[in-house]
Amino acid sequence: MRRIVLAFVLLAACAGGGAGETTTTTTSLPATTTTVSETTSTAPPPDCPAAPYELTVLPAGVGDGEFDSTVEPDVWTSVAGTNTTFVPRSDDTVAIALIRGTLPAVEWPAERGEVSVDGTRGVAGPHPDGTWVAGWFEEPGERCDQYTMVFYPPWNPADVEQVLAGMNRVGG
Repeated sequence: MRRIVLAFVLLAACAGGGAGETTTTTTSLPATTTTVSETTSTAPPPDCPAAPYELTVLPAGVGDGEFDSTVEPDVWTSVAGTNTTFVPRSDDTVAIALIRGTLPAVEWPAERGEVSVDGTRGVAGPHPDGTWVAGWFEEPGERCDQYTMVFYPPWNPADVEQVLAGMNRVGG
């Protein structure tokens, strides 16, 4: 019993202070400094050169027109640092956009098939927005080795296949 009383006395002494007193403990953490050894930039990447392909097979009415104004960028052609070659229709609308410097920027949920572009494997298929889209890359797979080709409606699937099959790489 004597030990229990002694324990209570010891506990009361350690609690210390009277009613209404508050004890505050402050802990200081050492200051840390972070240095950045490199600077970052939001500048767009440099433009890729034009796609080194020749379109040897085009359906009637494609490749005959001219654009009398600037073509407005869209989801396919607005990627910074790319180089887009537009192919007109005879009514001066865009038939094809051949884009160097990016793979298709938009996932398309429709079925895709494998195609060959001058011996290089790629994929092509319809997109819900009405376009047909193809994408491929060449070794070593750098940014400017990536290609997207957009066929703006209307297009017959067989014509899309013929255009892709009839492409020839001409350097670059």
